[in-house]
Parts: sequence; C-alpha cells; structure tokens
Amino acid sequence: MERISCTDDEDDLLELYAAVIQAVFNDRVENEEIERLDVADIIDTFGAIVEIIDISVNEKIRYLGTLLGGVPEEDQGSAFDEYDQENGYIEETTQEEIWRSYGDNLDAILQICIKSMRNSYKECLESDLSDLLDYVVFQVEYDREK
Repeated sequence: MERISCTDDEDDLLELYAAVIQAVFNDRVENEEIERLDVADIIDTFGAIVEIIDISVNEKIRYLGTLLGGVPEEDQGSAFDEYDQENGYIEETTQEEIWRSYGDNLDAILQICIKSMRNSYKECLESDLSDLLDYVVFQVEYDREK
C-alpha cells in the first residue's frame, strides 16, 4: 500500500486522481484519455470511486469491527475540548496513524484468509478485496454461531 501525501497543488492532485482512475480500471484507460477529460469529470469519477470503495470495503470492515466486539466511536464533544486540545490533553489522530490502522486491518484480514483459505500470500493479494471481506464476515459469523 502506498501512502499518499496531502498536497495543495492542483496539478499534483489531478495526477493523483488520474493514477487512481488508472489503477481502478487496471490501466485499461490511457493517461491521454484522462488528460482529455474536463477537470470536473476527473473529480466526479474519483468521487464515485471513493464512494464505491467506501460501500464495498469500508462498510464491511466496520461491520467486522462490530462483529468482533468493537463499538464505533462517536465523538460527542465537550465544552472543554478546545481548552484540552490547546493544552495538549487531547492528541489529534494524524494521517500517518490512520494509514497505519488501515495497514494493520488489511494485514489482519490477509492473515485470516491465509490461515482459513489455505492460500498463499500472493494469491490473497491478487484476490478481490471485497470477496475476501465477504469470506471473513462469513467465517466470523459462522464461528460465532458455534
């Protein structure tokens, strides 16, 4: 997994969006074709890809978390939050920590699939992530019923 740094440069951002579009379509879309699109079309396509990923992957990961006893944290907020943050009592979650968390979750999913499906690491990496998550959800639900 490649970590992508934040950028304010519009050209870098459009190149990033184009790279994601190409990766999603397995390089069936040429860079020249993307360059001919309007900026709005590129942004809309990227937004649709993000939404599809959220539905097909992130929702399943959140569901797995609740199956395994995790409760999604909802920040209620407090009148003292601003004071606490200014004085260092509240640590902000950094982008690096979020990426590390995603990486750890994906590693755990791959380990479950390797052990349960008896596939190699390479075979799991080449598999469809949504299908792997469906299998992990099935396996967790099946194990909980026992």
